[in-house]
Amino acid sequence: MKLLGKKLLPNQPGTIAIIPEKPDDLWLLFNLITKGDIISTSTTRKIQNSSDSTNKKNNSRVKLDLEIKITNLDYEKSSSIIRLRGKTITSNEHVKSGVFHTLELEIKKDFNLTKEIWDEEQIGILKDGSGQNGSKSDLGIILMKEGLAEILLIGKNSTTTHCSTIRGDKMTKNSSNSKKFFENVFVSFRKYIDMDIVPYVVIASNESIKDEFRVYLSKIKSIESKKSRILMVNKNNVKEILTDKVVMNVMKGTKSEMDMKVLDEFMNLVVTKCDRACYGTKSVEYAHDLMAIETLLITEEILENKDIKLRKKYLGLKKSVNEAGGKVVQFNDVEGHRLAQMTGVAAILRFPIPNLEDLVL
Repeated sequence: MKLLGKKLLPNQPGTIAIIPEKPDDLWLLFNLITKGDIISTSTTRKIQNSSDSTNKKNNSRVKLDLEIKITNLDYEKSSSIIRLRGKTITSNEHVKSGVFHTLELEIKKDFNLTKEIWDEEQIGILKDGSGQNGSKSDLGIILMKEGLAEILLIGKNSTTTHCSTIRGDKMTKNSSNSKKFFENVFVSFRKYIDMDIVPYVVIASNESIKDEFRVYLSKIKSIESKKSRILMVNKNNVKEILTDKVVMNVMKGTKSEMDMKVLDEFMNLVVTKCDRACYGTKSVEYAHDLMAIETLLITEEILENKDIKLRKKYLGLKKSVNEAGGKVVQFNDVEGHRLAQMTGVAAILRFPIPNLEDLVL
């Protein structure tokens, strides 16, 4: 996500220009934008034109800039679109002020966001999403099979971002189709994975295509100095890649690796000291009421629930635990599959609570 314009100051009004660059940016923005905020961006509207001579009306679409004060918003995960509804603030020749309109925010579409007051947490969320807090991906992945490649990033909070899918025609070794396919993969690789920032890149496949692509990369001068940070892994999915010994070794000390240690600690407590761990919404909420949560563990799937009320509920829990001095660790569906099997929300406790499940009931 790119941020343009003047620096925002805590507890003051301000406007920032934003360009979402990937689906995760839109999810972050959906949780940042609230009712009463002002959004301005370009859109198109259908208008009617009438001919003076025939009085016949013709429909056409015009591009215009709209500024609305938000009354309602929704996030469509499948297409990565935020829909905003609100009243127009200014008028022009096609749109009157005070009329309800809907705007859509999507990847690569710039817009301005204005808040009456920006608090420190909101500014921090923006900076974190744009990389201004030094946040970065721990690992880049090029997952390949014949005629198909996927570019992925493993990032902060153990999130996996799917950046691109590249398809090619049937290939034979050294064929023009093979060369074209590798060129397209390389272009996408350079677009989404900056090796000056991302520590390691994995090229993974159960097929020989990964080795052929590695040979292709070796002929590119800009990659030569970085070749020691490109790992070859004989795996065909993200889950297997992240549990590969070579990958786990280079991931030591990264945010993802530390988060996995937290999950392992929780699983161990469930077996050895069950009064220091709990899982399930009711048990976790009860523990939080007692200010007992040291670490909240939660899956992306729960935080991205299609039910807006449930989504807000869990986001509120996450925020409340943070404000109470607890730590929050968020897991994607790959790294958090064990947690998902245990309801997707759990906690490591500051102090023992014997028979917590009986207390909740």
